[in-house]
Amino acid sequence: MRRTESPRPGSGTPTGAVLLAGALLVWATASGRAQQEQVYSAFNGQQSYKTLCMNCHGVEGRGDGYLVENLRVRPTDLTRIAESNGGVFPADRVRASIDGREQIAGHGQREMPVWGDVLVWTEQDTAERQAQVKTKIGELVEFVRSIQVAAGKKE
Repeated sequence: MRRTESPRPGSGTPTGAVLLAGALLVWATASGRAQQEQVYSAFNGQQSYKTLCMNCHGVEGRGDGYLVENLRVRPTDLTRIAESNGGVFPADRVRASIDGREQIAGHGQREMPVWGDVLVWTEQDTAERQAQVKTKIGELVEFVRSIQVAAGKKE
């Protein structure tokens, strides 16, 4: 009679511990990626845009809002940001313009921006408040990305 041996670790057959470790590694990688690559809603951004931006930037984002006659500097045509950046939408630069890291004269000082404290947070704010503001800004960025016109297209 022949004796049957069970496979030893390292003999080519994966053990439960190796499979578990692999599954944990995949989960940790996917989880970390999900935190880094949050997906924002252009629809929600459009709702914020209507409240916070449309009066100056206009219904379609062309810089022709109904307050434009009262402004010293004409608002940016938000539909042509990618076009003026070689066809690439500069999401980080747009985010910095909204959150105040990049000063935009028409937006006012970071301490008192035109939209009030809706898009501003401080280090003293709770993590929840900071996350809410960052989400609102991310949604606005996605909305602005969604209204970009094709390069060279005249409207």
